[in-house]
Amino acid sequence: MNQRSEQLVLDYLSEVGLASYGHMTARERTSFLARLRAKIDERRRAAPDDHVDTVRGILRSFGSAEDVVQRECGGRNLDLEDDELIPDRPRHADRPPPPWRGGPSSGIMGLLEGPGQADVDLRGKRTRSTGTLRGIALVVRTHPAEAAALGLMLLTVPWWLDLAFVWVLAAALVALSRVWNVRDTWIGIGVPALACVLAMSLWNGEARYVDEYILESLTATGVIGLGLANLVCVLYLFPRVLRAARSEEESAQPV
Repeated sequence: MNQRSEQLVLDYLSEVGLASYGHMTARERTSFLARLRAKIDERRRAAPDDHVDTVRGILRSFGSAEDVVQRECGGRNLDLEDDELIPDRPRHADRPPPPWRGGPSSGIMGLLEGPGQADVDLRGKRTRSTGTLRGIALVVRTHPAEAAALGLMLLTVPWWLDLAFVWVLAAALVALSRVWNVRDTWIGIGVPALACVLAMSLWNGEARYVDEYILESLTATGVIGLGLANLVCVLYLFPRVLRAARSEEESAQPV
């Protein structure tokens, strides 16, 4: 299964689920999304490949989310004030849960994900995003190679430990990854390399030979630029592999 193609399908089903609010009851929406997913999967199996462009064409053949809902409901609208459709919710149900129960993330990941981010599953319910620690465990379990690459990149951040050489292994894992796309790969490899070269050019020491200049500038300032750039790349790449891991977790759950 192509991970990027699967993400396209999940995003499409989420849009259809949102568009169906006010037109279907919760029970009808669950059944409708399950049938729609089955039709999409049937066309994907019949297609010659499962590339992103192929899946995008399959989804385009169904039409927009609004068109799909319109065909299913025939313009029917539900009275959203009907107590049988929307039961009363207690006031405390609108409060976000604490972090240890899946509440908003804090710290760096809280800045990346946002304090109130939530996902829409195939049943039309809004679920809190994965917490930071659970997200890290999820990435390690589902994508160990990518997790190892991020860990090796973090080892280069404290440049005074002289562990800059492990970045070569991290770059190889990033290049071999099937989760990050081409742009992510170029960023994960190119940004640290460019930052290292720029930092080396800032060295104001002197050396008689080119090899001595490269070695001295690399150990003096190059490792600093490499470490800082790797930290930026980890903050950029981790949310993307986490999104892929969440998609796999959701697709593995029964509809």
